Amino acid sequence: MRTTICKSANPRLGTLMSALALLLLTLFSQASEAVLLEIDPARSEVLYTPNSPFPICTVDQFGGIDCPPPAPPQAFAIAGNVDANAIHEHWQFGFGYPDVERDLLNLITSNLTSEALDLGLSLSGDLGLMSGESFEIQDNPCFLFVGPGSCSGWVTGPRTGSEGTWDGQTLVWRGFQTSYDASFNYTITATVAAVPEPGTLWLMLLLPALMFFRRGEGQYRSVPAIGRRRIDR
Repeated sequence: MRTTICKSANPRLGTLMSALALLLLTLFSQASEAVLLEIDPARSEVLYTPNSPFPICTVDQFGGIDCPPPAPPQAFAIAGNVDANAIHEHWQFGFGYPDVERDLLNLITSNLTSEALDLGLSLSGDLGLMSGESFEIQDNPCFLFVGPGSCSGWVTGPRTGSEGTWDGQTLVWRGFQTSYDASFNYTITATVAAVPEPGTLWLMLLLPALMFFRRGEGQYRSVPAIGRRRIDR
């Protein structure tokens, strides 16, 4: 096979492309850190319990109060995806305050399908504190506060909380959501999806082009001269 020898004709362009390639490699490597998980519907469910803050009670013939029994919980399946991203933090405050090392787990749901969503369940994801393979998520606004000073706040709307385990392959996530008219308790088991993350997929597709631009200035590369015709003078 005949080859044509090409040389970079513009040193500044070569340097610019090298810097651009390095930047793209950095961005795509960071974008691929999140792990895409697929929820297993066979091992995941949501329990829905309607609350009656003002039950309609009646007085029986003996003068007693007769109130209806609480509604039984209903179980619903749930499916979709979860992005799991483990984050390590190192805080340095100075002024004699000790450094802080901690690990967080960011969970973001997508493509969720469940009848419980139509009844008021809100499960977009949250940021939790890890200890080994275990994690905990609280709706306390000061739960993740760290450092000198103080924190205060309050919660409006439904109360939420969850805990579980994440070992890098399987996520077990158990939590609750309560309000004046309904309570939800969910258990989600999700495993690493077979399809690569978009960041990883784009990196794989762009890698040949990035390697092309990463050639330094003044270096040579061989390109197959397919479909070209050489004219000797």
